[in-house]
Amino acid sequence: MIRPTSLILMVLAAAAGGALFQIAFEVSELDDELAQLNTDIRTDRDAIHVLRAEWSFLNQPARLEELTRRHLDLLPVSGAQIAGTGAVPVLPQDELPTTGSNIAGVVTPAAIPAAARAAAPRAKPAAPAPRPSVTRVAEKVNRADLVRSLDDVLREVLTTPTATSGGVQR
Repeated sequence: MIRPTSLILMVLAAAAGGALFQIAFEVSELDDELAQLNTDIRTDRDAIHVLRAEWSFLNQPARLEELTRRHLDLLPVSGAQIAGTGAVPVLPQDELPTTGSNIAGVVTPAAIPAAARAAAPRAKPAAPAPRPSVTRVAEKVNRADLVRSLDDVLREVLTTPTATSGGVQR
């Protein structure tokens, strides 16, 4: 006859063996998953290496210069195209537009009639489109207001106390 203590020890040994088998199975699955992840990492590193080599080839200055010369009609920047901060017109508060559709006199494509859009010549990508409406707005604005530069505006904004700025903290 089997003693109860022996029976309990045999059940515990069987349970420990089953738990050990289960843990060993999970470890082998995790090991396989780790091997797969390492393979994926190695593959991705090789792909990154190839992409960096392609990027280096595509960004060679001589190659880009040739493509620019062949496909774009760009000219060097002239001194007349560079403007200072004083050239930006500043509208007085009472002349600011009330709607968001035409801010600071900029003509939106929806505001231009279809016939005028079709008849207008297309500008090259590097050439800025002429903006006749800006000159019309500048004629309406008092010339004394145009003297005010961006530096003056920034200085005014930075020296304004925080209590008058609507509770915005800087």
